[in-house]
Amino acid sequence: MIATIRRLAVTAILTLGLFNPAMADDHKRTFFYNITTDDTWAAGMAAGQANKALEAGQDVVLFLNVRGVYLASISRQQDTFAAAGMTPQQLLQAAMNKGGRVVICPMCMKQAGMSMDDVIEGVEQGGPEVTFKALNDPDTVVLSY
Repeated sequence: MIATIRRLAVTAILTLGLFNPAMADDHKRTFFYNITTDDTWAAGMAAGQANKALEAGQDVVLFLNVRGVYLASISRQQDTFAAAGMTPQQLLQAAMNKGGRVVICPMCMKQAGMSMDDVIEGVEQGGPEVTFKALNDPDTVVLSY
């Protein structure tokens, strides 16, 4: 069921042209990627799309929560996402280099036995003041992985 919803969401995004560079001139949006998994395929898709959105001139927030916090861990090995030729962590770093924000859930980090000392440079610690602000903006599009 979840896999079907993800496929439909990706199809809708690609079909509707949400990453069309021309759209950046018409209406700027914030794409909020809710990443709850450390699965290479799903996380790679989210981070890869986030990079495309940034290239199209959109604002991007990648929110790492639940098992997604492991994507930012400096000590965990990651497989390469074949479609991009990079690990999800490398895709997160590329997004930050393009101006995207990577925000991590502090409660999820605690559950995973992690702290901010355990994550790659540039990751921001989240909280309600960060996530709720982005989610309450009418120009925010939320995609969940």
